[in-house]
Formats: sequence, C-alpha cells, structure tokens
Amino acid sequence: MRKVITAIILTMVSLPAVGLAQTQIAAEDCACESQVLPATLAIVNGVTIGPRDLEKSIGDSIRELQQQVIEARKRELDLIINSKLLAAEAAKRGLTTTKLLEIEVVAKVKTPTEAEVQVFYDQNKPRIRDDFSAAKENIVRYLIEERQRLEAKKFADGLRAASKTIVKAAQVAPPRNEAERAQVMATVNGTNITAGDVEDSLKPLISAVQGRIYKLRKDELDLNINDTLLMQEAQKRKITTTALLDVEVKPRQVTEEQARVFFEENKERVSGDFAQTKDAIVGYLQQTELRIAERAFMEKLRSAATIQVFLAAPEKGK
Repeated sequence: MRKVITAIILTMVSLPAVGLAQTQIAAEDCACESQVLPATLAIVNGVTIGPRDLEKSIGDSIRELQQQVIEARKRELDLIINSKLLAAEAAKRGLTTTKLLEIEVVAKVKTPTEAEVQVFYDQNKPRIRDDFSAAKENIVRYLIEERQRLEAKKFADGLRAASKTIVKAAQVAPPRNEAERAQVMATVNGTNITAGDVEDSLKPLISAVQGRIYKLRKDELDLNINDTLLMQEAQKRKITTTALLDVEVKPRQVTEEQARVFFEENKERVSGDFAQTKDAIVGYLQQTELRIAERAFMEKLRSAATIQVFLAAPEKGK
C-alpha cells in the first residue's frame, strides 16, 4: 500500500510553464547547505587542503545528492496538493486514506494473466537475465505496480478536476526571505499553500542530504589528511610512501586457531567446512589486522602533527 500512496501523492498534473531563469537558478542552488563551505577545510603541518582537493573523488556523489533536493523541490507543490485532496476525500467518505486507496486503486487493478506476463518477457528478454520461470514473479509484481500507478494517476486527476484547486506558480527556486516564503503557490478548496509550506515539507529530505554530504566530505578529508601526513613523513625520511608503510605497518599474523574460532562463530554464514574455507578466512582476518595496523600508524602520525580542521557539521534545524 505504501507504494500506491506514494504513486497517488506524486502524480503530477500540467503546471504553468516555468521561465528559463527560474530553471537555471534551481539547477545552480539546491539550498541544502546549512552554512558556507570554507575555502580552507584543513591545515596539516602548514599544508592547506581545500574543497578542490576533495572534488575529484566525491564531487559527482555530492552533486547527485544535491540534485535529489532540486528534483524534490520541483514536485513538492504537487505532492502537497495531492496529499490534501486525498485526505479531504477520505474524510468526506469517512474512510482512512489507506482504505480509500484500496477501494479506488488496488481493487480496480487486475492481476496480469500468464499470457500478458509472457508477452512482457518476450518483449524485454534481452534485458532479463533469468529464464521465464525465474523471472515470472518479478514481472507480475512490476506489472501490478505499473497498473496501480496508472490507476492512481487516474484517481488523482479525478480528485483535481472535482476540486477547487488553483496553481498560481510553479516554484523551482527556494524562497530567500520571509516575503518569498509568504508567496501563495496554490489554493486547494480555499486553503493556501505557500512557498514556506513547500520548503518546510522538504526539511527532512534536506537534513538527510546535509548529513550524507557532510559524511562524504569528512571521510574524504580524513583520507586527504592521512595522505598528506604520509607524504610529509616519507619526504622527511627520503623514502617512498610505499616503503614507509612497509617499514612502519606490521600487522599481527593470523593463526590457524584464530581462523578456526572465526569459523565456529560464523559457520552459519560460511559455505563449506573449515578445511575448505581456512585460506579465505585467514586472508580476510589478515586484511583486518592490516587495517588495524595502518590506523595505529596514522594515529601516531596525527598525534605528532599540527592539524586544524575547519569543516563543520551541518547546523541543526537549518
């Protein structure tokens, strides 16, 4: 039912054309940063690390997250309108929204026949890895969801047509001040929906995106700090970073007994007996020991270094 509810709420209707200038603003600004990113993210023994140093590794990932907010903002007004219409119709009939959707959407969708499933399989066979019997269940599920989506759109369009809904503006750019927040974007049966309402409804998404972007930056910044420290230490000793790690990183050797203990604790998730899996287990545990030894060495370098970090966590409620 959750997917059906989402399908109805996200169903779009034709909106007034949006000017090119507005579209360009939205593409440039997701309004999902709680603060201005500093030009210097960290200083490591006098060496500066800035946003550009992180761009190559995480730039695309950050832009994808920002685009999620941009796209959500484009459809949020319709989401609010459809939510209000759905709630009003349910209240009018004395039903819950879930029951209303069961009547108007789920009950009207027919399960695809074997022949329909076969036709879909034949038409999409180049993109389906499994044979028909293995793929059948997933195809049936997909076809039902697609039919529910179409039925949901039909129902949503009907609610719109029967209501007094006026869309006054299609918001793309985020409001920059209180006057813009007060702008009426639409009215639904006499109730105004403002730009502030639209933006406030995006807060959970924006908060989640801020957190994920911050973690991406923090993790990558930590890697950059470690790389900088390794290079500085290697230059000081006049050796390569690889040679430095070979000298300083000495992981403990994993014993057969440790491997056996791991096997006994995880045998339900291990395919094969101990003799068959011993080498793989030893290799896995040895890699774990290597990471532990590397972290210990990096902590040693960090404790002896002068490190200033200026990347701040997102401000709560922003």
